[in-house]
Amino acid sequence: MGGRSHFRRISMTALPAVRIDEHSVRRLKQGYPWVFRSEVINAKESEAIKSGQVVDFVRDKGDFVGRGFYNPKPQLVGRIMTLKPEENIERFFIYHKVESAIVYRDRIFGAPFYRLIHAESDGLPGLIVDRFGDVLVAQINTAGMEALWPHVESALKSLIKPKEIVLKNDTPARELEGLEQKVSVISGALPDPVIKITEGNVQFHVNVVEGQKTGWFYDQRDNRTWVAQLAKGGSLADIFCHTGGFGITAAVNGAENVTFIDSSSEALMMLDKNAALNGIEKKCQTIEGQAFEMMDKLARMGRRYDVVCVDPPAFVKSRKDLGPGMKGYQKLARLSAELVERSGFLFFASCSSHVGTKDLIEVVAGGLSKSGRPFQLIKTAGAGPDHPVHPMLPETSYLKALTFRFLD
Repeated sequence: MGGRSHFRRISMTALPAVRIDEHSVRRLKQGYPWVFRSEVINAKESEAIKSGQVVDFVRDKGDFVGRGFYNPKPQLVGRIMTLKPEENIERFFIYHKVESAIVYRDRIFGAPFYRLIHAESDGLPGLIVDRFGDVLVAQINTAGMEALWPHVESALKSLIKPKEIVLKNDTPARELEGLEQKVSVISGALPDPVIKITEGNVQFHVNVVEGQKTGWFYDQRDNRTWVAQLAKGGSLADIFCHTGGFGITAAVNGAENVTFIDSSSEALMMLDKNAALNGIEKKCQTIEGQAFEMMDKLARMGRRYDVVCVDPPAFVKSRKDLGPGMKGYQKLARLSAELVERSGFLFFASCSSHVGTKDLIEVVAGGLSKSGRPFQLIKTAGAGPDHPVHPMLPETSYLKALTFRFLD
């Protein structure tokens, strides 16, 4: 990528000043990157600031604290991008952030298939960019990054030269920010939205226009490899399988047979194509239906698997969902235990940012204990290294993956 860009520029134009209380000042100086409406002293006055406008966050007396963008619409009004007054948030600043993200990913991955930009963790709040070879898929979830997108796009085209760029701007977060929801191909033709990606020795079809999120879940890459290792020479149940990431990886790498369960017929159709792409159709059985019902049915049929992999959607999307969501996780764990073969393994994942690792272990263990079988927790994990964690934002450590071994 060449040498590091020099991006420090002195801003010659006075920016709007948002005055924040001392509680917020202390947090920002410790590295916390968010400002909430309740922390803004001149919140009423600041309502006139344009959504996504770059501003200076200052103490009540006017001393500079940090610089970022402001949106008066949501409760989370401010996103900090720098604590240095000499850094101007413009083209050179954004170019450096994008360049740094690319250099890091190219260092740890041998092929261009990864999460390229991971929002606050890469210094670009609310921006997600996944790389699928020559195709980039971006999600812009904040008004500030929407305003700065032309600089991001310019940097991406300069540094990567993608053939196509897709904007998957259809997330609920955009509604909170007052932004339009829309999916569009903004660069290149993309004659077919379904493209091929490579993950290790496995290939997958990915729909980058109509698929969930950006089309693929790179965050589970390392966990897919781990589950495949456990299932080698044995059987696997891939529950909430979507398009087959876990199970197909396992089948390619030595699992004898895999049962896939998902409620989406479209996802299972794509799974069948992925199985054919890798030549492992004969190892695969798909079951369309609700996971809880199908798991109970299989257990009553006496079906058992050497490895059970459970990767559900988020049961706890907000704090108000904690009660029913945790009950759902416990029930899922109980049903999973009934499907695990003697001395087998359970891989259990949660992508709910509101559920901590300790709480997830407690609730899953509670569900497993109802089986009366002895077990041990042998591994805890999270997302792969292309999903770095912001040290002050536990929300960026959203993925928790637990592996249990049964001792009977």
